[in-house]
Amino acid sequence: MAGTVNEQKLRGMKPGGGKLTESLPGRGMGSLIFKRQGETPPMAFYRYRLDGKDSLIKIGVCKLSPRGIGLTLPEIRERARELAKVAVEHGDVRAHLEDLENQAELARIEREREINALRVQGSFEELFREYIEDRRGKVRDDQVSEYERILKVDLLEAHAQVLALRASEVRPQHIRQILETIWNRGATRQADKVRSFLRAAFQYGMTAEHSLGRSSSKNYSIDSNPVDAVLVPSTSKPGTRALSDTELKHFWATITETDGIGPVISRLFQFVIALGGQRIEQVAREPWSSYDRESRTLRLVDRKGRGEVERIHLVPLTDRALELLEQVEAITGGFEWPWTSYGKKPFATTSFAHAIRDWLGSKHGKIDDEQIPHFTPRDLRRTCAQLMQRNGVDDRLSDLLQSHGQTGVVGQHYRNNPEAYLPEKLKAMAGFEAALSKVLD
Repeated sequence: MAGTVNEQKLRGMKPGGGKLTESLPGRGMGSLIFKRQGETPPMAFYRYRLDGKDSLIKIGVCKLSPRGIGLTLPEIRERARELAKVAVEHGDVRAHLEDLENQAELARIEREREINALRVQGSFEELFREYIEDRRGKVRDDQVSEYERILKVDLLEAHAQVLALRASEVRPQHIRQILETIWNRGATRQADKVRSFLRAAFQYGMTAEHSLGRSSSKNYSIDSNPVDAVLVPSTSKPGTRALSDTELKHFWATITETDGIGPVISRLFQFVIALGGQRIEQVAREPWSSYDRESRTLRLVDRKGRGEVERIHLVPLTDRALELLEQVEAITGGFEWPWTSYGKKPFATTSFAHAIRDWLGSKHGKIDDEQIPHFTPRDLRRTCAQLMQRNGVDDRLSDLLQSHGQTGVVGQHYRNNPEAYLPEKLKAMAGFEAALSKVLD
């Protein structure tokens, strides 16, 4: 029986009797089927054609009274229109609905997994306590006592709320909050010591959950060490360190041979030196698309000042730099960035200082059995600037090459036309390369 179905017709349906049919508006949109198989209210179905055959999808029980259960006719028609849309877009409605159910079940399982993972995630306090226990028997008893005193006095008593955070939630601002309290009371050396302990604890947490034989069931899910970004100011003199020619040659020759320093990051140090001392963090974040082999230039984005004003800085690529780039391309050429370990993102800025510290602590950190004094990536930049100065490169051209002090009206012109100073940069780079060759070759 076809036509528009209403509540009166539904109430008049006899158990086991004929069905009612209502076509949906639009050609090929299917129809509503109503059946009453027993004393219960009629059941609504959506009928559509699939591969030349009728297919039925149950919608639900019809609600025939205000207090009855089920769906009203308007609700049934709305549901039928939704199913008709699925039929038009996907064909097999049942298969599509089953796919949605499977996706929902997978999402539910994933939510449960995340909730369970959160339940066993350790707090900052638990991480530090586990680290202390790990150090027992490996360090002197007085050292363990110092760890425990720091936990009690500098951490729990002073920053209980921070210690209650999950270890994975701790950010550099929390570490700074802890260290500033110590620093502000004049205990500058203690601030540096606590920073060292905190960094070691988080480093332990990044690998501990994967260690065999570990008694704790806690995991910490720490992606990066939050202590790395927080530096305790040194009470020593401001930066004047520059490498001697002997130190520079030794660093260049051995950085790629140092255990624990990867082949890509070691060549990044050589690369920024070959480019006249560019800022290493700027070079590291640029993708392969910033390199123009044809014009032999690297496009850097220089962000300076509170407003983070962007300025394009074009750097000439020398034969030495291009040779290094070819070596790196054999390793990371399939990734978005050249300067990366696994291709997911460029090197973290904290990696550079760590690599230099590792090099200084290695067998290469000495010349004629004399320890090479500490230096930083910024000191490499200063080294290149002084090398240019000693070898007659004009200071203005040196500043242009290093994108140093390009502000005011000149800087505005430079931002609008990054190619404008490229000839002068080429002149500076030629002078620097000649000076570098004397040191290295």
